[in-house]
Amino acid sequence: MREIVSKPLDRESFRPYGDFVDLLHIKQMDAMAGADNIFIPDLTTLRLDERMQASVCVARVSQCERIITAVEYHGFTSEEILPLDGDIDIFVGPSSFQVNPASIEAFRVPKGTFVRLNPGVLHGRQFVVDSQSVNVMILLPERTFGNDCVFTRLAESDQIKILL
Repeated sequence: MREIVSKPLDRESFRPYGDFVDLLHIKQMDAMAGADNIFIPDLTTLRLDERMQASVCVARVSQCERIITAVEYHGFTSEEILPLDGDIDIFVGPSSFQVNPASIEAFRVPKGTFVRLNPGVLHGRQFVVDSQSVNVMILLPERTFGNDCVFTRLAESDQIKILL
């Protein structure tokens, strides 16, 4: 089994997979400290399938063996991930519309950091870092899992363990 180590999330190394924004540390919000209603729009662009409405989903990720056993990708849409109350590790692979386990990397996503995955990027379940469970907001077009999701279980020899 191949083993990989999560890298710190930074814009340059993550750029091929998408983008991210830390929703807990926004300069515009700091400038408005003390206001009782703060709204900061358009922090990142979001390309969704034009036929569908956006859908906010929530996943609760709990402690488990940190092994990637399956991957998925969406052919036409982005997926957005926001860990709400704890840090998570995610895994991604290049957008090639093929499953190549050797191309997979892992990234540490701090809580409150909004991650956008580009269409076609390999990904899958998230893994908790230092807590029992983490609630994660997932943003997708409505019914993505029924009409734009290619899911592949990995052979045991292709499975990957993400180290802490």
